[in-house]
Amino acid sequence: MNDPVARIIDVNLNRAGEALRTLEEFGRFVQDSPAMAERCKEIRHHLALTARAWTAHLAPADQPLSHRDIMGDVGAGIKTAAETKRTDALAVATAASRRAAEALRTLSEYGKITNPELAAAFEKIRYELYALEPVILADATLRKRLASARLCVLVTTALSSAPPLDTAREAIAGGADVIQFREKEMEDGEFHAIAQALAELCRDRNAILIINDRPHIAGLVDAGGVHGGQGDLPIHLTRRIIGTHKLIGRSTAAPEFAELAAAEGADYIGVGPVFPTATKPERPAAGLEYVTWASSWGKLPYFAIGGITRRTLDAVLDAGARAVAVASGITKATDIAAETAWFKNRLLERDNRFEQPAERLDA
Repeated sequence: MNDPVARIIDVNLNRAGEALRTLEEFGRFVQDSPAMAERCKEIRHHLALTARAWTAHLAPADQPLSHRDIMGDVGAGIKTAAETKRTDALAVATAASRRAAEALRTLSEYGKITNPELAAAFEKIRYELYALEPVILADATLRKRLASARLCVLVTTALSSAPPLDTAREAIAGGADVIQFREKEMEDGEFHAIAQALAELCRDRNAILIINDRPHIAGLVDAGGVHGGQGDLPIHLTRRIIGTHKLIGRSTAAPEFAELAAAEGADYIGVGPVFPTATKPERPAAGLEYVTWASSWGKLPYFAIGGITRRTLDAVLDAGARAVAVASGITKATDIAAETAWFKNRLLERDNRFEQPAERLDA
């Protein structure tokens, strides 16, 4: 037979299956996430079961592909410019997700003509994909966003002129890319309540929230990630708590600790303390030499941290840093938003100058 509805269904069954396989490979190999790969596989399996039922409904058992007409498909050779290029793996996964959703919507709509029950099954699969899409794609952008982040503001009650939520709100308004919530002595109940509010704020304002030391709370509030020190949970155990798609950072004070963090699977490191700092008074300063080493090493994104103020910022940038984490240098200011904006603008000025062609530096 040459039923146009059957042809539409056949084409979109293939399109949805191929797109879901592409998403599965993204979760498996790019995100390195067994949970993501398994969820994509489950959705693809649901599609395959429904597709078999649909094929049996559309065509005789001895002619399951009788409606297929590749040579007669007038749209087979049509390609847009956007289809012929992809910038990275995330772009591939994003396109695949959209393609799968469009195909499933087409299946559910045209399916209503011949079998409303199976059409409803395709609609259910589409909603399964919608539930997964924000996780597999939005969280995938975390590493990309982290790589472009320039300013992290550490929020600690004892070092702030305002409560944590107000401090974070003002810092984000001033241009902070990352908020890191750090409270060593606070009990879990209070910490969780504040972290939940911070997570909602950061999602609304497109900032990344990092929780210090407490992966269980980071998981509960769906934070962007966790930052820990050398004595905290190993990275592979932390990932079991927060998921493999979230960020994990490590404090490092010397090259051997940076190498260890990379080997264990950290997403970024803190480099410092560069100068003596009130947040870690017991730790000797790592110095500017370590910043220079981390810049040339280049295996992981890093934030220079420790004693960074208006007075010391340029020395840190001269040593090679392009991203910094600041605590009291911002959070003790009377106007936190304005102080954050000063740091962010200075970082961007230096970033732009760094990226200028050599012949323009003397202009």
